[in-house]
Amino acid sequence: MVVLLAALTFLLFVVVDALVERRHRVQVARETEARHAMLQGEEPSFAAGYELPPGLHYHQGHTWVHWVSPDEAYVGVDDFARRLLGKDITLKAPPRGAWVRQGEHAMAAEREGHEIRLLSPVSGEVVGVNPALKAHSDLVNRDTYVRGWLYRIKAADLHNQIANLLSGSLAKRWMEDTRDRFQHQLMLATGNVIQDGGNPVEDLASHLDPTQWEHLAEEFLSLEKGHGHD
Repeated sequence: MVVLLAALTFLLFVVVDALVERRHRVQVARETEARHAMLQGEEPSFAAGYELPPGLHYHQGHTWVHWVSPDEAYVGVDDFARRLLGKDITLKAPPRGAWVRQGEHAMAAEREGHEIRLLSPVSGEVVGVNPALKAHSDLVNRDTYVRGWLYRIKAADLHNQIANLLSGSLAKRWMEDTRDRFQHQLMLATGNVIQDGGNPVEDLASHLDPTQWEHLAEEFLSLEKGHGHD
C-alpha cells in the first residue's frame, strides 16, 4: 500500500510538472509572438528597392532573424528571396525538434519540380513552425517579415551568433551589392534586366524558365557558386 501511494504521488508530481512546463511554453510562445508582431507597426525601410526592416539581422543566403527573447528568435526569408522564389512556390521548413546549424541548409523551396535549399541564419533547436503557412502558402509573399515567418528557434548563444549576421548600414550595402550582382547574372542568363519602372519586379520567378530560376536561386540563396552563369 505504501509503495502504491508513493508511486501515485510520484506520478502526480510528474503530471503537475508537465502541465506547468506546458503552460510555461505556451506563455513564452505568446510573449515572443507579441514581440514579433510589433514589427507590423514599424516604418518600412528599403535598400536597393527591397524592403529591409532595421530591427532584423540578415544572413547572406537572404534569410532573416528576429531576436525576441534571450534564447529564442523567429526565422524567415527576406524580400529579395521571396521575389526570386516567386508566388508559385512550396516552402518546406524544418520540423519541430530538428537541430539546424548556422549557414547550413535547413529549408527547401520547390517550383515546377525544381528544388533549391535555403540556409539557416542561426543554429539551434526548432521549437515552432508557422502553422498559418499550411492554410495560406502565400503569406511569405503577402507579409514577408511578420506573419510570413517560417520557424522559431531556441539557442543559448544567440547573441554570439547574431554578431555574425548583417544589420543596419552593413545590411543596406550588402543588399545594394546583391542587386548589382543579380542584375549582372540576370543579364547573362536572359539577355535583359527585368525591372518594373526601375524597381525589382514582384515575382521574378515568373519571368524565368525553371532552369534559369534554379541556377539563380542556388547561387544567391543556397550560395552554391557552381551553378552561376559567368
